Amino acid sequence: MSEAPAIQLSETERSAILDRVIASQTANGWRVTSQSSHSAQFEKGKHTSHVLHLILTLLTAGLWLIVWIIVALAGGHKQRHVFIAEDGRAVWT
Repeated sequence: MSEAPAIQLSETERSAILDRVIASQTANGWRVTSQSSHSAQFEKGKHTSHVLHLILTLLTAGLWLIVWIIVALAGGHKQRHVFIAEDGRAVWT
């Protein structure tokens, strides 16, 4: 029994799929930080200012430490990368 031949999309078709993925991700709050013809890098959120949280923790005699821990665990900066494979699949890392 032979395996079905792999589908290979054209450059234009792969770029169109990437454009749709980018539109979907930006609608969900992600920003494009870099892009090539078949891949894109996204980011969301902001970096946590640990120096500011340290100062606030010292000024509040340690009370701000609870807030700092929550922000460090739940918030912050997130990144993701998508590559459109030759068969049109979006591969996320």
